[in-house]
Amino acid sequence: MIRSSKHILKYQTEKKTDLLNQIFYVFESDLDFYTSLILSDKLPLRPNMSSKLLPANQISHSQWKQVVYKTASECIRSQIKKASDKRYKVYKKLYQKCIKTNRHADFISKRFSELKLKTIYVSKYFIKPFYENISINIDERLFDVQSGNHFDEWIRIKTPFFQDNKHRSIKICIPVKHHKHSNKYSSWMRKDTIRLRRQGKNFFVDFIYEKAEPEKKLIGKTLGLDQGYKKLISTSDGIHLGTNLNSLYEKISKKKQGSKAFNRLLKHRDNEINRICNKLDLSNIRELVIENLKNLKHKSKLSKKTMNKMQRWLYPATRRKLERLCEENGVLLTAVNPAYTSQTCSKCGHVSRENRHGEKFICLRCGYEDDADTNAAVNISRMGAYNPHSSEAMVYKNL
Repeated sequence: MIRSSKHILKYQTEKKTDLLNQIFYVFESDLDFYTSLILSDKLPLRPNMSSKLLPANQISHSQWKQVVYKTASECIRSQIKKASDKRYKVYKKLYQKCIKTNRHADFISKRFSELKLKTIYVSKYFIKPFYENISINIDERLFDVQSGNHFDEWIRIKTPFFQDNKHRSIKICIPVKHHKHSNKYSSWMRKDTIRLRRQGKNFFVDFIYEKAEPEKKLIGKTLGLDQGYKKLISTSDGIHLGTNLNSLYEKISKKKQGSKAFNRLLKHRDNEINRICNKLDLSNIRELVIENLKNLKHKSKLSKKTMNKMQRWLYPATRRKLERLCEENGVLLTAVNPAYTSQTCSKCGHVSRENRHGEKFICLRCGYEDDADTNAAVNISRMGAYNPHSSEAMVYKNL
């Protein structure tokens, strides 16, 4: 398992802040420089390269040149993969069309790898990386961390700049304070890499932590979980979490997209999702069953006004948080098709759209009444890998 903690760098002197600004300025300049050289075939595209083979632009420090080249290489290779996947999908669609119409026999007789296509980064599918709000990953060669007195720790960074008339790099010590989130990982192994970031006028550092994933639990119960717009989480135990987020979505939808208030509310929403998910007690849970809500908003028939509010409900963020929690607690996470779970009676199994009346569920056949989201969560819990009727459940039951 890999996690990270974010720390704001605001306790250093103004002179050190100026040096951080200069680091990002020369780094971005050289990043664009190496990117252009690679795309023009003046530099080979490799994961890493010896500093002796790298020309100097703004940065002449050998280790920093390697960091810049590695970052440029990662960005280009990422763009190449995206472009290659996009081109493959286009040609696959064209191939199927030619098969149906029985045209271009020479084209459909070849494999995709046999087609004489342009190098991907000179094709129309490739977009040159645009560097904005970049992060700088530096390894132990360029920094070390020391314990402090007035501050929790000090990061000593070897900058790409040299002292006057000397061959030694200028070093700066940046104070760091830990917080509630980072203290969670005090027993984890901290990796020998940090990530420097600049957002607006602020600087941040990310520490990276690693720990072996615990084995999945063999005993415990299965918990179903229904995700919703008005209730973020409803469990098969009848617990509802995040029932006041609707007002937050309303506030976000009324703000101008991209404004400071808009971005501030988005950050508040993400923090609320994390806070709410952390309330889930997984201590005696073996399996958590959730809905697979992929493409929920795709080709939706909801009104534009409703969709504007719905898009502020970030269910992928909830799922990512649940994935991390299950990973840390040794809980099996299962995603199931949510079709008809809100229309099915969890007591008798009768399926009807008329069973649901807003937030209330009343079965037309047996008269069973419950909260609609709780009823759906119970149905979801029975669709997991270890549901009561599966052969796997009997195996684990006899352990």
